Amino acid sequence: MFIPISPAALRYPDHAAPGRLRRLILTTAPPLLLLVVPMVLVALYGERLPDRVYIGNWDIDTKYEPTWQGWTSQPLFGAVMWCEALLVFSFLRYWRLPQVQRGLVVGSFLIGVAVPVSGALWLLALVDAPGVMPRPAWHLAVEIAVTAGALALGWAAAGPLPPAPVATAAPPPHAPTMALGPWQRAMFVTSAWSARRLLVAAVMAALTAWAVSNGFGGWQGVTLLALLTIFEAAQARTYLQIDGSGITVSLPWLPGLRRTVPYPRIRFAEAMSEPPPGRYKLDDGEAGWGIVSGKGPVLALSLSDDRWFVYSTREAETAAALINGWLSRQRQETA
Repeated sequence: MFIPISPAALRYPDHAAPGRLRRLILTTAPPLLLLVVPMVLVALYGERLPDRVYIGNWDIDTKYEPTWQGWTSQPLFGAVMWCEALLVFSFLRYWRLPQVQRGLVVGSFLIGVAVPVSGALWLLALVDAPGVMPRPAWHLAVEIAVTAGALALGWAAAGPLPPAPVATAAPPPHAPTMALGPWQRAMFVTSAWSARRLLVAAVMAALTAWAVSNGFGGWQGVTLLALLTIFEAAQARTYLQIDGSGITVSLPWLPGLRRTVPYPRIRFAEAMSEPPPGRYKLDDGEAGWGIVSGKGPVLALSLSDDRWFVYSTREAETAAALINGWLSRQRQETA
């Protein structure tokens, strides 16, 4: 099988190897329940169901297909295979990023547990039904509880992530460095706006409003779209703070969404006229992560796992010199 890993990544130690096979199995296994659960339920209760079941706008033939050929001809089988292919490709694409792999495990549990439970509730409600049945009110509460449980179970099942490597060498001579006295502390704060994030959030908000007004996608789909809208809008305004704990990116509109790069994860800092090649967002990518709000200089941190953290700021030179000065003093003291 072809694994889309960049040649440059092969030159560095594979820090993501511990636990990767476990995360891969947990990514691929849960969606198979989308096939197993309805097949078992129809096999057990098929004779007690109406010939055709109407769930929302879906018209489902409940006649049990006793042969493998008959079962694989169902549209659900093809949908599950596409889902599996997408999950496997994403896992291989982020082969060296255990943080993203854990997210894929959580998403896989959400698909493989929450969706079959929702379908099972509908199907069991129609056992011995004389015709079309209204949806019981308690179904929604069960679906919400199962969705939350699936997310928590996926997070726990993925297990602890491998520890990040630690950088101990002082910044190289070419990096800008600010000399810090023994009693001086690092403190720097700046902020940035992203017009592109605001535009994307506005478009997604319009799609969410349209989905709500037309009853499209069920509560799960609308909720997910609304959360993605909030997430995009929250990234439009960001703050960067450098202090004794590290380099922190925070979102004033969503305080819970913040990330910190501790100093042991940083090799050195640079001021660049443009970010290194790659995709840089708050979530991890193969090249790294960060905030790029447009053209212009960026603060670039070389991380110990051979990736980059970048942040757009016109004061990149000052920020880089301050970080390197702090790293030099720390690592000279411990040398």
